[in-house]
Amino acid sequence: MAPNIKNIQGDIWPRLPKKYERFLFFEILDAEMFKKQLETFLKYLTTAETAHKIRGKLYNRKDNTLIETMSTNISFSASGLKKLGKTDLGDVIFKGGMYADMVTAGLDRDSEWLDEFKGSKGVIDGVFTLAGSTAATVDEWMDDAINPKFFETGCAKSLFTQTGAVLNEYDIEHFGWKDGVSQPLIKGLDEETTEKLAPVNIQPGYIIVGEEGDTQSHPDWAKDGSYMVFRRLKQLVPEFTNWVVGNILPQAMISPDGGAVPSNLKMGVISTMSSRLVGRWPNGISLEEKPQPTDVLTDKALPEDNDKLSDEDKKLLTSNNFDFNDIKQQNRCPFASHIRKVRPRAERALPDGTLDDTHAMIRRGISFGPLTDNDEKTTGKTAHERGLLFVSYQSNLHNGFRQVQNEWANKVSFPSGKGKQCGGAQPGLDPIIGQWAEDDEDSNYITMPRFDDPSVTEQWKLARHVIAEGGEYFFTPSISGMKQIIAGA
Repeated sequence: MAPNIKNIQGDIWPRLPKKYERFLFFEILDAEMFKKQLETFLKYLTTAETAHKIRGKLYNRKDNTLIETMSTNISFSASGLKKLGKTDLGDVIFKGGMYADMVTAGLDRDSEWLDEFKGSKGVIDGVFTLAGSTAATVDEWMDDAINPKFFETGCAKSLFTQTGAVLNEYDIEHFGWKDGVSQPLIKGLDEETTEKLAPVNIQPGYIIVGEEGDTQSHPDWAKDGSYMVFRRLKQLVPEFTNWVVGNILPQAMISPDGGAVPSNLKMGVISTMSSRLVGRWPNGISLEEKPQPTDVLTDKALPEDNDKLSDEDKKLLTSNNFDFNDIKQQNRCPFASHIRKVRPRAERALPDGTLDDTHAMIRRGISFGPLTDNDEKTTGKTAHERGLLFVSYQSNLHNGFRQVQNEWANKVSFPSGKGKQCGGAQPGLDPIIGQWAEDDEDSNYITMPRFDDPSVTEQWKLARHVIAEGGEYFFTPSISGMKQIIAGA
């Protein structure tokens, strides 16, 4: 039986439609009054059914005229649920919170976390996710609905907000790659894919509590909810660009005849090698399917040039039809590339050969801050705050976000068994989101195949260009779950 889309909050599936998004963090001051206000507010929450209808309307419009949209979801931290009388979720990672998990016992650095995420403005009990077509739409909704009901009544305190926006019509993130590619599809909700290799039609219980595939024990009120991870990730874009070019340029200067290297060849090498860090070309096509610049054409590898691609290549923009079956080589997608580290596919095959996708999570992040300006590109120094407001949903924090970040992205030995192919070393950290301890100088590297001979590898010393600045673990209840919370059931 398919999950009840009238009961699930819409950002879990199919995703809240948005051009602009604000996360409003709050503290509960009077739990009983908060429950009463929440009871009358439930009708304004955007369910999966409503979000699906809105997205269909946007998809089927005949031109690019703006359609006003406004959507709202709500999630609670462990402390917030405790105030509301719910302490029985049983997830120790969730109960401890992100600071304890990622700073005290993890690899985030206390000095880099913003004070508000460490409680300087109050205890983070929950977050409203407000997604709209414009900033003005979200502002008006906050003034008319959120503030009067929850903050002016005194039942809750507004702590701070985090705001993001879609950067442009090509949906790129700040480093220049198309964002949100390769989302897993949910069985019973998304249309069945015809692709054969990748495990994209996942069991709904990997994302939604209490549905088919969820093997954990949860209280009844948690059914159709999901654990939400929120992380603010600062991106140092000009510094990242300089680091990439500095490591790649020696290879771009290679000339078989000893003469000058044409500038277009240099750019081809730089484009290929930087894309190997991600595992995709900037337009979204994976290197596993199109490994060489001649396959995609360097001048057509950017999102804004996707309309120049052949119909066949356009299908590859969102393709999941690959599984890293070249598990003993990396002449296509390097072992340590971002997409191979965070979704290893065939390298996580079960003993019977089936692909293990129990660690899948749905990503719903959005960029914040302006695009890199010309002065920053010239100086190579970041002058404006920018990055990603990372959001993911999963039914189990350990299987989802925690496994992907700490056991895969942050482990130099993953994927395992690659020492021989890496010249006796290990694949290294995820070059995009990998984190390492401040006093650890032995693990901050990546092993990359050379451009001219992929069978030969070299190590690059990593620099920190994605900085974790804070976040929290939340639970996003279903509509029925919130009714039970309100009733004290």
